[in-house]
Amino acid sequence: MNGPYYRPALKGSVDVQLQSAFSDGNWPTVIRLAARRSATLKDPYYEAIKTCAESQLDGPAERSSAVLAVDALVRKSTAVPDVETLELYEWACHEALPTLSYPETLGLLRARWVKANPKSALGIECLKACLLNWDLVNAQQIAAALDKGHPNSNDRRYMFWSITLTYLLSISPQCPDSKANIYGMLAAKQLIKAAEVAGSGGLVNASDRSLQEEEEFNLLYIVLRARNEWPSFIKTITSPKIGAMKLFGEGRKHPFLQGIDAFEAKGEWDSVYDFCNNALSRTDEDGSPSLLASDWRVWKSFITAASKKPDPESALREVQGILERFTSMTSKIAEMYKKNLSLALLELSFQIPRGLLSLDTVQDKPSVRVIQICVFIDQHAKKSSLFDDIKHYVEQLTAQEVTPLLENMLPKLSEGDDRLKAISIRILDHKLRYLLATRPGSLTYSTPGEPPLNGTPHSSLEAIASSALETYKSIDDDAQLLELLPQLDRDPRIDLALVSAMSLLKLAGLSQAPSAVCPSPTDIQVSRILQAILILDAQLSKSQKEVPLRVLLVQLYLLIGCASLAYQLWVPLDVKRTILDALGPLFFDRLSSLSPGLFLGDRRPLMEPVLSYYSMSLRSKAPVRIWDAFAAGSYSAAVDMATYADRLQRSSTLVMAVVEERRATRAVGGRIDGAIEDVPLLSDVHEDTVFVNATDYGSLPNLESSHSPRLVDLIRLGPGLSNERSHLSLLSERYLDLITFKPPKEYKPAKAGSADEKDYAIEVLSRIHSSMSAVLDLPSTPSKLTASEEKYYNVVSVLAAMLLKALTSSRSDPVPDAFSHYGPAIRSTLSSLRAAFLATPPSTALPMNDVLSSLMNQLALSALRDTALAIKQTSASILSWNDKELARDRSGKSALRKDIIAEVKELDALATKALGEVKARIKTLKEALGQGGWLDRISEWTLGPGGEGGHDDALAKKVLEVVGQPALEDWSGRVVENWREGVRGWWMVKME
Repeated sequence: MNGPYYRPALKGSVDVQLQSAFSDGNWPTVIRLAARRSATLKDPYYEAIKTCAESQLDGPAERSSAVLAVDALVRKSTAVPDVETLELYEWACHEALPTLSYPETLGLLRARWVKANPKSALGIECLKACLLNWDLVNAQQIAAALDKGHPNSNDRRYMFWSITLTYLLSISPQCPDSKANIYGMLAAKQLIKAAEVAGSGGLVNASDRSLQEEEEFNLLYIVLRARNEWPSFIKTITSPKIGAMKLFGEGRKHPFLQGIDAFEAKGEWDSVYDFCNNALSRTDEDGSPSLLASDWRVWKSFITAASKKPDPESALREVQGILERFTSMTSKIAEMYKKNLSLALLELSFQIPRGLLSLDTVQDKPSVRVIQICVFIDQHAKKSSLFDDIKHYVEQLTAQEVTPLLENMLPKLSEGDDRLKAISIRILDHKLRYLLATRPGSLTYSTPGEPPLNGTPHSSLEAIASSALETYKSIDDDAQLLELLPQLDRDPRIDLALVSAMSLLKLAGLSQAPSAVCPSPTDIQVSRILQAILILDAQLSKSQKEVPLRVLLVQLYLLIGCASLAYQLWVPLDVKRTILDALGPLFFDRLSSLSPGLFLGDRRPLMEPVLSYYSMSLRSKAPVRIWDAFAAGSYSAAVDMATYADRLQRSSTLVMAVVEERRATRAVGGRIDGAIEDVPLLSDVHEDTVFVNATDYGSLPNLESSHSPRLVDLIRLGPGLSNERSHLSLLSERYLDLITFKPPKEYKPAKAGSADEKDYAIEVLSRIHSSMSAVLDLPSTPSKLTASEEKYYNVVSVLAAMLLKALTSSRSDPVPDAFSHYGPAIRSTLSSLRAAFLATPPSTALPMNDVLSSLMNQLALSALRDTALAIKQTSASILSWNDKELARDRSGKSALRKDIIAEVKELDALATKALGEVKARIKTLKEALGQGGWLDRISEWTLGPGGEGGHDDALAKKVLEVVGQPALEDWSGRVVENWREGVRGWWMVKME
C-alpha cells in the first residue's frame, strides 16, 4: 500500500478510464465517472472516489467535502467497508490534518475497521498509519485486536506490539490521567505472565505466549523498572531458567547489563557482586576465561560491589583471583581487553579499604596505589586517552603519595631511548600538575624538581604555564622529534597549548564558582585571557581537525565579543543535524544579544541549520523510523525513540533557536512572520511544559579537578539553557508581539471588534504577568539567568502588569495601589542596568581601556537596549490606547487619570535617555575602532607595553616566543577587524 500522503492507487476492479483520469489528476472527469459508477454499482467506494476528487477542487465547499464525509462516517459508529476507502480519505484530508484530530477521525475509523476484520493482514497497514500519525490510542486498540485475532499465530509480533503500545500509551500525554496507571499495569501484568510461561519449564514453540527473544526480555525489564515493580523484576532477572545469567550464557548480554544497572540504582550491591562474579567466572570451551563480560563497566561494578560487602577483604581477594586468571592470558587477547584489565587492576588498588593498605610512603617510596598508576602509565604512555583514564585516581592521592609520583616515578618512566614515550610522559606530567593545582585544599605541584607550593595557587599556575610553554618551545626547536610526532595519535603540543591556556585563564581571574554573573572585564585580567586565546589560535592553525580545541576557542571568542571569529571557527565543525540539539547552544546561545549584526548579510541564515533540523525531525509527531523499530521487533528501541522524540519536542535548544532568530530580526528591523504562539515548531508547547537542557559539554577539554568548577562554567556568557529561562524568553516574546502588533491600515474594526481586541489583550497580559511572576519567584530562577537577564524579565513582567492595569482602569476610578509600585520598580531596575552598562574598569596603563571594556561587555549594552525599548513600546501602547479612548468618549471618563499618564511619560523619557546612551556608546566605539594603530594596541593589551611582554612579564615573553611575531600580528588584525564588524552590526540595530 502507498503511504497516507501520496495519491493512492485505486482498486484493481476500477475500470481503466476512471483509473487514468484519477492518475492524471483530471478531477472533473473523475467526479463525473465516479458518480456514474456509484449510481450503477451502488458501491460506496465510488462515492468515496467522487468525494475525494471534489476535495481537490478550488471551491471552499468542495475542498471540505472529504472532511465532512469523514465526520459523517465517524458519527455513524459503523466500520468503513474497506481499507482502500480509508486510504483515499486520509490522502484527501492530508492538508486539513492540522485542524482535523487524527485520533478522533481517521484513526478511529481505522480502529473500527480492524476490530471488524481482526484476521485481515491489512490490519497491519492500519496499525502503521496510526503509528506514523502518532495516534497511540487507536494504535493500541488495533494492536490488541490483531493480537486477539491471531491467538495461535507463529508471528509473535502481534502480542508484543500490543504490549509495547499499551506501555507507550500509559506514559504518553495522549492517555487520560485516570487510565495511565491501568494501562501501565496491564502491560506489566502481560509481560510478567509471559515470563512465567517461559519459566515454567515446558517445551517452547513459536506460538507460545512467552518471552523468548532478547528484545522481549529487554521490554520486560524496561517496563518493570519504569513502574518500580521490583519484586517481579528480581524474580524474573534472577530466574535460573529465563533470568539474565541464563540469557548471558546464550550470548545475550544486554539483559545482564540492565540487571547490573538496576541493582546499582537500588543499592543492591550483593546482587551486583553475584552477577559480575558469575559472568566473569565463566570459561570458553578451551577452559580460558570468557571475554564476553570483560568490559570496563562490568569490572568497575564488580570491584565497587566487592568493596561494599560486609567482608570487603575476602571479596576483593576473590576479585583479584579472577583478575589474575585474565591477566595470565593477556598475550592472547585484543588490546581493548588488555586496557580493561589494566583499569580493573588500578581500580582494585584504590578500592582496598584504607585499614588494609597503608597509604603513607616510607622514605619517599611509592604506595601500592602510586605503583599501580605508574604501571598503567608505562603500558599506555603514548595513548592520548591516558590522562582521562587516570585523572580520577590521581585526584584521590594524598599529598604524601603525589610527591614520589611526580618527582621520582614519572621521571624514571621517561628514561630510555624511546623519545615519543618520554615526551608523552612529560606532557602527562604537565597535565597532572595542572589537575592538582585545581584540586582545592591541597598542595600544588608546579614544576619538576621544585618543592610543592602550599596555599599559593597563583604562583603554581604561573609556573605550570611557564613550564608548559618551555616544553612547547623545546618541541618546536627539535627537528628530529617533530618528524616522530605523526606516529602518536595526537600532537602533544595540543595538550601543552591547553595546559598553558587554561592556566592563563585561571590567572586572569576566571577561577570562581559558576554564578549568574558572567565574567566582567572590570573583575578580570584581560591580558591573560588574550594570551590564552592567542596560544590556542596559533595551535589551531597547526591542528585544524582538533575539535575540542576549536570548540574551546569558539567559547573564548564569544567571551571577548568576537562573534564573527567564533562563527568562522564554528562553521568548519559541520555539526550534523542529529547533534545540533546538544552542541548548538555552545555557539548560538545569547548570540542575538552579543552580535545582532551577525544575522545580517548574504550568508546562509544563521539559525537555518538548527531550525531546519527541528523542522525535519518534528514534521511528524511520530518518532523518525518508529515503524521500522516495530516491524523489526526492536521494542526497546521503540520505547527509546518515543522518549527521545518527547525530549526533542521539549528541548530548550529548540526554544533558543526560535527566540534568538526573532530577537535578531526584531533588533535589525526585519519582518517577523506571525506571533510566537503561531510558530509550528512550538505548537505543542504549553505553560506546564518542562523543557529539557540537552547541551553536551563533553566536546570541551576538561583538565580540572572534579572538585572545582568546569572551565566551561567559567568562560561562557552566563548560565546554560534551562526550563526557567526558556519559559521566560517565550513569555517576553509573546509580550513584545502583543505591544508591537500593528494591524493593516485598511483594518477598521467596529465597536464590538474593538471591545473584543481589548478583552483579548487583557486576557493575554494577565496570563503573561501571572506566568512570568510564577517563574521569577522560583528559588532556582536567579541561578539560571545572568543578572541583566533577570532584571530584563522582571521589567517585562512589571510592564505587563502596568499595561493590564491601564486597560482595566478609567479616569473615574481611583489610581490602583499597584501603580504606585510599578514606576519606582521600573526606574530602579533601569538605573541598575545603566550602572552596569556605564561601569568603567579601574584605571590601568592600558590605552583605551574603556573601549576594551565595552567590547567585552556587549551583553550589558544589549540588556539596557532591550529593557529601554520594552518600556518605550509599552508607554506608546498605553498612550495610544488613552488617545483612542479620548477620541471615542469626548467626556474623557473612560481615559486614564492624568497622574498615570504623567508617570508613563516620565518612564518613556527615561527609556529614551537610556537608548540615547546606548547609541552614543556605539558611536564612540565605531569612531575609536576607526582610528589607526590597533595592531600595536592589541599587542600591547595582550603582551604589555611594546607588545613584547613588558614590565618584566616573563610569561608574556614566553607566549610570544611560542607563537611568534607574525602569528601575533595576524591574530591581532583578525581580532580588531572582527570588533569593527560587530560594531558596524550594532550601528544597524534599531533604537526606537
